[in-house]
Amino acid sequence: MKKFMALMLIFIMSISLFACSSSSDSGSGSNSSSSNPTENAASNNEKQEQIDISIAVHVADIEKQFPHVVKIVEKFMAQNPNIKIDLSGSEVSEHLTKMKLAAQNDNLPDIFFLEQNVAKEMAPAGYLYDLTEELQSRGINDHLLEMMRNAAAVDGKTYGIPIEVIMCGLFYNKAIFEKYDVKVPETFEELLAAVDTFHKNNVIPISKGAKSSFSVWTFQGMLTRYGFFEKLDGLNSGEISYVNEDFIKFYEKVKTLKEHNAFSENVVNMDYFQAIEQFLGGKAAMVDSGVWEISKFEKSDIAKDIGFVFGPTFSDGVGEQKKGIKTAGGVYCVSAKSAKDPQKLEAIMKFFQFYYGPEGTDITVKECSSLPTTKFDGEVNKEEHPILAEMIAQLNNSEWQSVDQPYNKMSQNVGNTLFDSIWGVINGVYSPEEAAQTMEDAMALERGKK
Repeated sequence: MKKFMALMLIFIMSISLFACSSSSDSGSGSNSSSSNPTENAASNNEKQEQIDISIAVHVADIEKQFPHVVKIVEKFMAQNPNIKIDLSGSEVSEHLTKMKLAAQNDNLPDIFFLEQNVAKEMAPAGYLYDLTEELQSRGINDHLLEMMRNAAAVDGKTYGIPIEVIMCGLFYNKAIFEKYDVKVPETFEELLAAVDTFHKNNVIPISKGAKSSFSVWTFQGMLTRYGFFEKLDGLNSGEISYVNEDFIKFYEKVKTLKEHNAFSENVVNMDYFQAIEQFLGGKAAMVDSGVWEISKFEKSDIAKDIGFVFGPTFSDGVGEQKKGIKTAGGVYCVSAKSAKDPQKLEAIMKFFQFYYGPEGTDITVKECSSLPTTKFDGEVNKEEHPILAEMIAQLNNSEWQSVDQPYNKMSQNVGNTLFDSIWGVINGVYSPEEAAQTMEDAMALERGKK
């Protein structure tokens, strides 16, 4: 019995020693692993789930029209291999229609472009994620230009981040102006004189395409110089009719330009892109456009001859005349449905931090010759990027007060009517009074909805 007990004791002790040895070996392995953080990080990255993010923007040819977005996405994914971004685009009107249908079907992309007025209409319905706290806590607001903040705010909450700077007016060909000894116009009278000289010499004064109804940026700027923002509250409440003396004067100026043959003879059958090509081909002295064309303009044969003005001031205008459209050109919105997924929301905000941070800003300016919506403290080589340098200077030009596009202060329906009213006068369909009445009718319908 004693012998048996002794054997059992030896057996138990051997098991204990084996267990201790195994435990020691295991601990040794763990310590070895923790001493190699690179391997651990690599292992963790391998284990990270892939997060897919869809982004939909409002341009059909993203690589040509939004090269900075393409490059930012590419570099972000290279630094974050577990995040895959699917970037898609379509022409603005088609895109907006898609987004509205997607909202109705509860199938919005994770991140998507909206015009500010559309964003403000969709936010109360619960389709858009409230970004207010995220933008503040993650420091994104600190990077944004002051004029870019609160671009899509409703009741003090922010539902979108500016996708681009909208700064628009008349680009002009310096060589053509010099050839015919024409002064770069500052006033409406000087603009008319320039138009008359160019038309007399068989040069198209202002290249425009009526088939693209949205392309009336200079004219929106003109409207602000006839008291649009001063009248806005009254227009919304109905205390002020759109059929008022000042707005009729605005439409009369548009009619006067038409009567002086300011536009292409085939303006009705041209679109915006054809107008741009007409200008870059040296056939037109001016074109109504904006900063989104900087990259294309700088690649053209006339790059060093292109200048920019915000458009004419008016002796019979209302208030401060040096008002230039320098504002957010639509916003990135986040689907409220997507934001319910914590991992996806974290990936989205990480992307925004990169996009609006120093690296994204440098890509936008230095690599793609685009104006950033963020603060840029670097220098631009004027020889290599003459138009970009000029536009940055105009963006920071304190002589011209920054104002929004009137379109952004209207519902989408009223905004589209504004486009139609301006083109109606250019095409000879509306008189100034009829154009103003068309706007008042649209606004009356909108007031009735409230």
